[in-house]
Amino acid sequence: MMGNGTREPAGLDERIGALKERIYATVTGLAILAGLLTAEHVTVTESIFALAVGIFAIAAAGFVAEVIAHQIGHRQFPSARELAVMARTAVVALGTASLPLLALLLALLDLIDLDTALIIGIIADAAVLLGVVLLASARTGLTALQRLVASALLLGLVAAVAVALLLAHGH
Repeated sequence: MMGNGTREPAGLDERIGALKERIYATVTGLAILAGLLTAEHVTVTESIFALAVGIFAIAAAGFVAEVIAHQIGHRQFPSARELAVMARTAVVALGTASLPLLALLLALLDLIDLDTALIIGIIADAAVLLGVVLLASARTGLTALQRLVASALLLGLVAAVAVALLLAHGH
C-alpha cells in the first residue's frame, strides 16, 4: 500500500508479461477462429472445444515457459509469490477467449449461426490486436508518420503469424 491508501500498481515486468501472454493468446485465438471458419463440417461444440483448448494450451505453455526460464535464469525454482505472478499472467491469457466464446455460446443457443459467431470472434480478436498495436505505437516517442509505419509493420507481422498458424493446421 502506498501512503495515500491506493494500491501500488503491479510491477512493470508483470504488466509486460501479461501483455505478451494476451498477444500470444489473441493471435492463437485468431488463427483458430479463422481455421474453423474455413473448415468444412465443423460444429459449434467442436468450435468451442477447439478455441477453449487452444487458448488454455497457449496459456499453460506460457506458464511452463516462465517457470523454466526462471529456473535457468535464477538457478532456483520460483518462490510461491513468483509462481502466483506467473499464474496471474497465464490467467490473463485465458480472458482473450471471452468474447469469441460468448459469440460461440450464442451460436450454441441457436441465436446466431456458427459462421456469424466465428466472424464476431475474429473481429473481436483483430480489434484487440489493433488496439494493442496502436497503444504500443502511441507510447513511443516516434513522429506520427513513424508510428503509422511501425503500426503497419507490427500488424503485418501479426497477420503473418496468424497465416503461419493457419497453414500449420492445414487450413
